[in-house]
Amino acid sequence: MDLKNACDDALREFLEQKSGYRQSHKHTDIRLALGYIGCIFAAAGSYYGYIHPFEEPKTKLYTFISVALYYLFNVLMWAYSYFFEKNAVFTGSKTTSNASHSIVASSSVKSFTPFYDLDLSVSITPNSTSASSSKAKAKVANQTFSTSFGSWFDEDGVLVREIFEEDLRRFIANTEATHME
Repeated sequence: MDLKNACDDALREFLEQKSGYRQSHKHTDIRLALGYIGCIFAAAGSYYGYIHPFEEPKTKLYTFISVALYYLFNVLMWAYSYFFEKNAVFTGSKTTSNASHSIVASSSVKSFTPFYDLDLSVSITPNSTSASSSKAKAKVANQTFSTSFGSWFDEDGVLVREIFEEDLRRFIANTEATHME
């Protein structure tokens, strides 16, 4: 798992700093909001239990409700992560002079295999050149790449960024090139 996390961190850094994508923090913001709301209910229930004796039926009811809401919001946070965020490591966009690009990079590692699976989804929407032209449709390309960790890490277990970044450049260019077909 440490190798995957090292690759995920380097991937985010590469896409932001060297490829010019601006990361969207929507998924993180939604998970944080759900987590904070759950914690607010738990804290409110704890505070109410602190100022009122637990033996009162009203206190037991409020404690039950606060624990149930805390649990509900944690389940919602898990469900959002599982169904919407999936394995997304990076979601971002950039605008060039002739098009708007968006990218979603998802990664996974299967148990007991030394391969890093990277799913790239690139969407390119050409910019309108005149006000009278109709809105151009986005072209989307999805590709999966699988590479052995051994090709990116040296014998000491350190990520060789030059090789990793060169492979990423090639993967992204290959994915974007599918738009031209």
